[in-house]
Amino acid sequence: MTDLPSTSATDVDLDGDPTDVVAAVWAGALGLDTVDPDEGFFDLGATSVMVVDVVRVLRRRWPGIKIVDVFSRPTVRQLAAFLGDG
Repeated sequence: MTDLPSTSATDVDLDGDPTDVVAAVWAGALGLDTVDPDEGFFDLGATSVMVVDVVRVLRRRWPGIKIVDVFSRPTVRQLAAFLGDG
């Protein structure tokens, strides 16, 4: 059975630079201290369930984000550039 994503992703401050916000949410979901902004979310060990959790958290700042956005922009840097300042 797959482990559920960490709830610490929900504790992230969503204000600030998009790259920092996305990296913090991903790190929380993955249970990591930091995330390399150029490493792929799935390369870091993410699962499809984690994508759903990450998108749910990020929607609090960027309501238009979709699950497909994470799949098509799999690094922090790519997703943050796409999201911009919202």
